[in-house]
Amino acid sequence: MYYDQQNPSSDLVIPQVNASCKPEKGMVFESVDHAYDFYCEYVKKAGFCVRKGGSYMNEGLLKSKYFTCSKEGHTTANSYDSMAEKDRSSRPYYKRRKRPTIRCGCRAQIFLKSVDGLRFEINDFFEGHNHEMVHANDMHFVRSNRKLTHVQQDIIYEMSTLNLGPVKAFNIMRTKYGGFEEVGAKKNDCKNFKQSLTCYIGEYDAEMVVQRLSEKKNCCDGYSFEYTVNTKGELDHLFWADDISKKNYLAFGDIISFDATFKTNKYNMVFVPFTAIDNHCRNLTVGAALLSSESIESYSWLLKVFLDSFGIAAKVVVTDQDHVGVALCNNEDFKRKICDIVWTDAISQSEFKTQWKLIMKEYDLETNKWHNGRKNDHDTRYTHPYPASSNSFEKEAELMYTKAIFNDFQDEMFHIRSGVACLKSTEEEDCVRFSVFDFNAYVLGCLEVLFKKEGEDGIDSTISCQ
Repeated sequence: MYYDQQNPSSDLVIPQVNASCKPEKGMVFESVDHAYDFYCEYVKKAGFCVRKGGSYMNEGLLKSKYFTCSKEGHTTANSYDSMAEKDRSSRPYYKRRKRPTIRCGCRAQIFLKSVDGLRFEINDFFEGHNHEMVHANDMHFVRSNRKLTHVQQDIIYEMSTLNLGPVKAFNIMRTKYGGFEEVGAKKNDCKNFKQSLTCYIGEYDAEMVVQRLSEKKNCCDGYSFEYTVNTKGELDHLFWADDISKKNYLAFGDIISFDATFKTNKYNMVFVPFTAIDNHCRNLTVGAALLSSESIESYSWLLKVFLDSFGIAAKVVVTDQDHVGVALCNNEDFKRKICDIVWTDAISQSEFKTQWKLIMKEYDLETNKWHNGRKNDHDTRYTHPYPASSNSFEKEAELMYTKAIFNDFQDEMFHIRSGVACLKSTEEEDCVRFSVFDFNAYVLGCLEVLFKKEGEDGIDSTISCQ
């Protein structure tokens, strides 16, 4: 760049740009957008930022358009009245954030004029700036040069499906492209795109869910999916269950829990999971639904769809119940005291037991099973049971089960160890033969257990008893 030699007193800065990229008076473009794209390429090489200026319309047609430097004009000073801050009843006073201004009255611009209503000609071009140009290494911070490509937008979207936010997506692109300046955007641009994408999806999210589940129903055998829409075109009921859920229901669906206590925040719909319990006392979700209301019609529709999907009704259905009553649920002091001792590891076990008994006695909950379950959860998280053996199987069970279930597991394991004895083991060509005696058998207690070998990879889990 260099200073204007014809008028040195003006101290104007003229960017040094190749003549083929510089706008000239008389250049004609097919549209305003083509002219803007050409000027943006010039701006990028020159080292400043462009702003879309004023325009003139006549009978619905664009007649002229300005593209200026981003430092064009001056920031208007805001008036301030100290009395208005004290007397807010007269008019609201909002404290403005202190932000530096970039405007310094720069006059660099191009003026486009319509030729035939479609094409536009550069009628005037002023290239002098009253400020320094942006360094080439800092051009990726300039707003007009920051733009996410379609590939980068796809990366942000794909990362969001993996629960990775826009900042992590930006860091991945930075590493992939070889630096911040090579990305062509800032972290805030990635955040803004993700926010715009979320707002766009928010208008069609119900339609997208229905389409996604419909595709699963068409391509996956055994997948059940039903829904209804009200007269306003809004999603009213939604139910889904996959093939694995149906298999779990057939095996463990004698007793299921039908819980409708969950509500979504955004759509105010009720989430209804159907839950069963397997042989290890673990929860299994065998189906789920979203309902717009807890009316009789909604539940009738849901139970009918559930029966049609599974074909077999459960023998026992347990519904949600009020464990402590409405009064205690809305009692902030009670909830605070419970959370202070349950959701912390900063107190000792003895102190926890003391505080727990005081709360139970204060609110008359000493016989409440739900609170005893909460206490069991706390003991599971912050205490360790005494091992009955050095068996690794027992250590794995300790990590999987709650304290109460683990105690049942230990009792069962002790019963097996005390009632069964291995007399001898013989390793044969293709199997290992164990001679076992069951002391609790009503008839002959001698058994032979065969573990079939599987080459050099180890012992197969196939077991046969004789």
